[in-house]
Amino acid sequence: MIEEIGVICSIEQHNNQQVVMVETQIKSTCGSCEAQSNCGTGAIAKVFASKREMLRFQLNELVEVGQKVSLGIPEENLLKASAMVYCLPLFALVLSALVGQSILPLVGLMAEGWLILLSAISTYLTFRFVRRFLSSADQGDFYPRIIKVFPLEIDNIQIKQV
Repeated sequence: MIEEIGVICSIEQHNNQQVVMVETQIKSTCGSCEAQSNCGTGAIAKVFASKREMLRFQLNELVEVGQKVSLGIPEENLLKASAMVYCLPLFALVLSALVGQSILPLVGLMAEGWLILLSAISTYLTFRFVRRFLSSADQGDFYPRIIKVFPLEIDNIQIKQV
């Protein structure tokens, strides 16, 4: 399970259900690297490091704004989504190039430009399909879940003398 800590930033009521908005901060691996001061990638990562992600969850527990929660997604689901995003479009590119190389001359389109255009269109359509599929699985396997709700932190700790 890959876990991340988020903070509840708003609470809404929809159809007698509590909907919470959880904010997480996207982290870069450059933050823990010792060579980040001498690295161009580290300098670029600092520019884009302040990104935040807002996620919406239905939650039955009573929570307050500012409370921290632990979010998690199983590794196998993350690997499936990554394979869909990277491998399917690549497979579509190669397959459309092979099929187009056989079929386009039969139609009378001999130039390589038509083959490139066919491959680009099929790859683009595959990207769109994967994007739609993953966004329609919004609360499904590819979406993180709230694993744990941490208690609200108390600033003033009272000490009892014995």
